[in-house]
Amino acid sequence: MPETLNLLDRSDRNETGMTAMSVTCRLLCLVLVSAVLLMPGHIRAATPQALPEIAADSADIRSPRTTLNSLVRLTDTFQGLVDEEGMTHENTRRLRNINQQFEKLFDLREVPPKYRRHVAAETAVYLREALARFPLPPMEEIPDEDLMVARVNEGRAAFYQLPGTPVVIRLTEEGVYEGRYQFSQATVDEARNWYEASRELPYYPGQESVDGLYEAYFLTPGPLISHELIRALPGWMHAQLLDQVVWQWLMLVATALVLVALVLLLHILVRRLAGEHDELKRNLLLILWPIGVIYLVIGARYFLEKQVILSGDTLQDVLFTAKLIKLFATVYLVIRVGNVLTELIIAARQFNTRLIEQQLIRLGIRMLTILAAVVIVLEGMQQIGFSLATLVAGAGVTGLAIALAAQDALKNVFGGLLLALDRPFEVGQRVRMKGYEGFIQEVGLRSTRVRTLSGNQIIIPNEDAARMEVENIGRRPFIRRDLNVTITYDTPPEKITRAVDILRDILAVPQEPEDADGKQHPNEAINRSGYPPRVFFNDLNADSLNLLVVYWFHPPEIWQSVEFAHRINMQIMERFNAEGIDFAFPSQTMYLAGDSKRPVNLGQPASSAPTAAAGVTTPAGSDSQSPQAGRGRLAGADIEETALQGDSGDSAGDTAN
Repeated sequence: MPETLNLLDRSDRNETGMTAMSVTCRLLCLVLVSAVLLMPGHIRAATPQALPEIAADSADIRSPRTTLNSLVRLTDTFQGLVDEEGMTHENTRRLRNINQQFEKLFDLREVPPKYRRHVAAETAVYLREALARFPLPPMEEIPDEDLMVARVNEGRAAFYQLPGTPVVIRLTEEGVYEGRYQFSQATVDEARNWYEASRELPYYPGQESVDGLYEAYFLTPGPLISHELIRALPGWMHAQLLDQVVWQWLMLVATALVLVALVLLLHILVRRLAGEHDELKRNLLLILWPIGVIYLVIGARYFLEKQVILSGDTLQDVLFTAKLIKLFATVYLVIRVGNVLTELIIAARQFNTRLIEQQLIRLGIRMLTILAAVVIVLEGMQQIGFSLATLVAGAGVTGLAIALAAQDALKNVFGGLLLALDRPFEVGQRVRMKGYEGFIQEVGLRSTRVRTLSGNQIIIPNEDAARMEVENIGRRPFIRRDLNVTITYDTPPEKITRAVDILRDILAVPQEPEDADGKQHPNEAINRSGYPPRVFFNDLNADSLNLLVVYWFHPPEIWQSVEFAHRINMQIMERFNAEGIDFAFPSQTMYLAGDSKRPVNLGQPASSAPTAAAGVTTPAGSDSQSPQAGRGRLAGADIEETALQGDSGDSAGDTAN
């Protein structure tokens, strides 16, 4: 067993209700504790040290005698104050302190912390009223601290039961009041039943002063309600109904109706005000409603608890309901604060407001608010009496069931998180994914929406979007165009060289891209360091000579590049026509038998072959060509948009639409 005096002194230091303890007494306690700690255990038990005196309104629970004496003294003091003055603003603090001291007298470890003070005060009244109806031994016969220490050293149980009563005062072996003597948990549980069973008995001679204690505690209103008014009420309003009187029930119903009306009125006002503003201001205004609900509930609870003075099960139900309402209002407040925080971050000027980043911020803050709400709920449920272990276990099972039932949705949510973190694309960018090409329209928590080039909307689950290959056309640094200009085979070499020079001149960019008026040269869009336009006579096709033209357009804006290509094509047509350079196009030349210019050998020696021959086909560049050979086309005029990969001549093959 722990040393009684040591634990007693330690508990005295922890008790906050010791209002009359002076600085000198505190120093004396420290000296005594130090001396006791240096003594052997058997000597401390045999020779307990003197303790400082207990203040008049403080509980002394060093022994069964002092515990019972504290019950009698504190209840008498409470009754005397109320009978003499009533519950006034002047004595409210002292009455509240007496209620706090009641809490020390009883073993309340099984009672939720929220209700301990009320349970202790009501138990004190029930016990005092019941004990006043039975003969009790003189205080001198009830074991004191020395006798209980001796009993403990002899190995006997450290408790005392009042003769002829169910009241047991037991040594507390753990908790805040370890080593002190409190009324047992069983006594707390049976106090009310014992009072109800004995309330019709007369008071024992000499205990008549207790008469009126029940009314003083349970039926006396608080300072805000006039005592004279309550006494002037009709007799039927003072009748007992369950554990309250009628006027208390009426005050409870009226308070509940007023509370509901005020909550609804506040809700309507806030909704009307919020509907006229943007999302940020709307969320800020919506915060007012849960805050208002919390304060209204606090006010209603204070009125019923401190002014109407509800008690018993009714008070417990009121406190439980008020706690639940405050709990849900607090959770709602946390969610609204999270929304406000989200909008503030997104609206910050220094923040990049890309929609995918907004989704990430919203999701992150939403997860934090949910976590905070869960913690608040668990803490609140624990305060009103629910087991934390049971709540955590239940939440775990519920969470597992939800996760199994919504695993596909969760996969998509986590896929959205991966997209938000990795950012393979952003809203507005052009992509090619899953066989579709279009623009990213929205990136949600569950799916990604793509608007195709034909105008259709494709919805892709985020789980798939996070795993598939994505070609992000919108992130190319420029658009590359490969243009094949074809000319006829009968074009002489000097004109081929002239054609190449013309193409290079059309694509040339001057050293000074701005003219005298400050206007940029039209070719500035293809004037990038390391990527000059390139023109080559690169191929002999079956029906043409090929001139390859390559340039890189910046910025990579499709319609601007198309407009630029239009201008370049027109210049090529005009310059080539002016120089007499003919474009080629695919063609065939037919030869008929009998043509003296093209004899056909039909298996005979060339010298004896007939002049007439079957038709044959020859390349367009041969001596005899179709009349159309002088008219041509601009081959490869389609625009090819590609992101540069490695060498400047590489192309990814993006064809523009």
